[in-house]
Amino acid sequence: MSNRSLQQIKVGSKPLYRPRSDRILFGVCSGFARKLGISSNVSRVIFLLLTLMTSGAFSITYLIAFLLIPQEPINS
Repeated sequence: MSNRSLQQIKVGSKPLYRPRSDRILFGVCSGFARKLGISSNVSRVIFLLLTLMTSGAFSITYLIAFLLIPQEPINS
C-alpha cells in the first residue's frame, strides 16, 4: 500500500463526546447525534422510544453512556 492511499483513508472521522452546548440532561443524545450526523431531536426521540419500549430499562444504558463518554474538551 502506498503512502498516498493511506492518506485517503479516514479513520475515526468524529470522536464521540458529550457536547457542552445543545444538551438537555447530560448531553448523551446530542453526542450520539453529532457522531451519527443526525439531528439532536431525532436522537432524543429514538432514546425516548427505546426507553418506553423497554419499560425504562434503556435509561440505565443512558446513565452508563453518561459515565463512559467524555465531555467535549474546552477549545482554547
